[in-house]
Amino acid sequence: MPNITVDGNQVSFDRKPDTCPVCHHAVEPKETSASALTGSPASRGTYLEIVFRCPRYKCSRLIIGRYQKTVSQGSNMTGDFRLQQMAPTSVKPPTLFPEIERVSPAFVKIYAEAATAEAYNLGEIAGVGYRKALEFLIKDFCISEDPPATDEIRKEFLGACVEKRVTDENIKQCSKRAVWLGNDETHYVRRWEEKDIRDLKTLIELTMGWIRSVILTKQYLLEMTDGTSQDVV
Repeated sequence: MPNITVDGNQVSFDRKPDTCPVCHHAVEPKETSASALTGSPASRGTYLEIVFRCPRYKCSRLIIGRYQKTVSQGSNMTGDFRLQQMAPTSVKPPTLFPEIERVSPAFVKIYAEAATAEAYNLGEIAGVGYRKALEFLIKDFCISEDPPATDEIRKEFLGACVEKRVTDENIKQCSKRAVWLGNDETHYVRRWEEKDIRDLKTLIELTMGWIRSVILTKQYLLEMTDGTSQDVV
């Protein structure tokens, strides 16, 4: 185990962070300082913070590794410490299909914000965010399919929009269920108690996948109409 001196004591800790929580690259950071966290007499010597620096030139941010003692040896700093948490953190934006990014930039922004809330354990807010993102995805897709109906689509309830506007059965069935779970995230009483935010995200991902399939299918059918532009063997 690596060691560091804290208040004149040699302290062992299990490991350095192996990923920078800011730039998300694999790194071997260098420690710059360390401090024991003080509090009540019972908790003194229990927690340790070590300050590291990301070695990447483009980042170079300071990272705080928060450690907790695993072997109780009184109120001094002797014993082994294990990494529990890193700060600060930046959430890596989710990678989405370019077809989805083109059809609904607003969805991409809202979905990323919901993912950030979830990463910070703000589950109640994240669920509402995913529900809002879903609405923008579905309505923007429907608008792209039927531009003259833009004003009507914008004003429709999401469930009605899915039923009335979505013609692809895979998109309809997945998005319909995503709406059900999304509504649970905004209502006082949950209808689908055995489902949670993970199921909502899965259904949104399925909806994205089917929308992408529709977009790409239409694209290739338009680009390759009858095969007359190429010699057929």
